[in-house]
Amino acid sequence: MNADHVAVVHDFITASQRARHSQEPSDLETVRRCLAREIEIRLAGPWTDEPWRVAHSGADQVVARLQEPSNAGNVLSTETVNMVAAGPDVLVEQLSTIAREGSRHTSMVCHIFTVEEGLITAIRSYRNDVGLPG
Repeated sequence: MNADHVAVVHDFITASQRARHSQEPSDLETVRRCLAREIEIRLAGPWTDEPWRVAHSGADQVVARLQEPSNAGNVLSTETVNMVAAGPDVLVEQLSTIAREGSRHTSMVCHIFTVEEGLITAIRSYRNDVGLPG
């Protein structure tokens, strides 16, 4: 296991959770420092001809996403339940809960982070969006 890669991803997750709650510029900048400038986040697609959908590209877009209401700390919470490295990739399993309008929706989510030269260069996410509240 590459402990350095796991540490980078752990720092990113911790900083992201803190930034979602605080929205403080210093917390958002801590998130940005974990990311390569040209990072790309891809989501596994539904059963279509395209297996991947690019959700975000560039560190600025990733940080801006954390500032959207759907990612606010009082709406989305995550708990990391497993984290393991294989080469430049770090697999993260999380229990994600969305609380909105008096209801809670919980699902397991899997992310694979690629770390190169101490920065996250890509994130591939697998999640079940069926029933995802708007």
